[in-house]
Amino acid sequence: MRSIIIIFITCLILSSGCTGNEDYQKPDDPLEAGREFIRFALDGDMRKAKVFILSDGANERLFENIEKKYAAESQQEKDSYKDASIIINKSQSLNDSTTIINYSNSFKRENSEIKLVKINGEWWVDFKYTFTGDTGVK
Repeated sequence: MRSIIIIFITCLILSSGCTGNEDYQKPDDPLEAGREFIRFALDGDMRKAKVFILSDGANERLFENIEKKYAAESQQEKDSYKDASIIINKSQSLNDSTTIINYSNSFKRENSEIKLVKINGEWWVDFKYTFTGDTGVK
């Protein structure tokens, strides 16, 4: 059943293009939003991944740096990222609007974390957390 849901969601994403299409809605679950963001980034589809980035100057600069780093990778490296599976090590809900996801991928196997925050009913990636570790939660 879960695989059918994942296939359905993937089909919806591919058909909508995630390009600001008013019909596209990000997942209402932080874990699924995080997985979509990670998958788009691994696939090198930075335009779709950027849909999830919380809009603030620091987040946008950090994401642009990652885009440039990815663009400079060899095609073999990019293909390895695309073929990689996402490995969720831990998902921790800090409160009803903040979740930390610890993950790696089957290519690099390096643990990383992203913070998702719920603002106005949507889950956003607060990319600064990946580099600072500051949850911003008191």
